[in-house]
Amino acid sequence: MPRFHFHLQTPDGREQDEDGLKIADLETAYLDACRAIPDMAADMIRRGQQPMRFAFEIADAGGQILMEVPFSEILDKTRRPRQPAQAARKRRAQEEIARTERLCAAIEQNQRALSATLQTTRELMARARKVGAQNPWHGPG
Repeated sequence: MPRFHFHLQTPDGREQDEDGLKIADLETAYLDACRAIPDMAADMIRRGQQPMRFAFEIADAGGQILMEVPFSEILDKTRRPRQPAQAARKRRAQEEIARTERLCAAIEQNQRALSATLQTTRELMARARKVGAQNPWHGPG
């Protein structure tokens, strides 16, 4: 199971999540972050902080930021939340498109090579028939 880190972006900087959590996928990590925000916001308000200025940065085990979840996205009911894991899905779709294009190019190249081989085989068969027909020592078997 992949490990995701939930770094907390604050007005003063970033609090690193060194441990992270093993979670099934990015969408589940996003939903876990969304569920944690209301309780964290309540604690922040009690401490006199403004939670609307905070955000989670969800990173993979390699440290790459996969998505940001602003607290305002969850706390501001007038704001429409974005699709979970939208950035990751877009990246995966782009990778899959590139992979498909490479595979199609390889198939086309193989098809051209096979067509050339087939043409050569036909020419050789035609020559063999012609030579066989001209050879008086080669009779019907």
